[in-house]
Amino acid sequence: MAGKPLRKKILIDVAQRGGSEYLFEELASGKTMTKLAEDYGCSREYFSKTIHGVPEYSAVVGKAKTAAADALVEEGLGMVDALDGGSSTQEIAATREKVQWRKFMAGSYNQERYGNRPQTNVTISVSDMHLDALRKVNSDIAAIDAEDREREALAIDADYEDLSDE
Repeated sequence: MAGKPLRKKILIDVAQRGGSEYLFEELASGKTMTKLAEDYGCSREYFSKTIHGVPEYSAVVGKAKTAAADALVEEGLGMVDALDGGSSTQEIAATREKVQWRKFMAGSYNQERYGNRPQTNVTISVSDMHLDALRKVNSDIAAIDAEDREREALAIDADYEDLSDE
């Protein structure tokens, strides 16, 4: 780590501020990795690789994103609440776009809670299942009856041939 002073500085500073708890609090409150990287004067990618290089910190980042989804939704609500009757059309449109972006990010961070995946609903009707079962039984009985009639016809033909031979 001697050749990477910035990486060392970041890791020491994060550890002094509380390590994984500090990272969780910052990210869960809605602060982005980009903003944290700016605080250290580096790129988002460099900061991310540095943090993810420590397994404990890497695990916290994933958990913090789930919690950050709630912060993003609350932030969007605050933006909407800040609008009043005197808000211009431009202010409303800009707020709408910001809220939409926060909804998108919340859905990305916590798919289960805020995602837009289509819901698959399964409806089971016992009466339909019963009718299907009855149809199946009836078709099976009809097939057996057809086989029986065919066997009877063959047996009658065989008996008739035996009588003709005499």
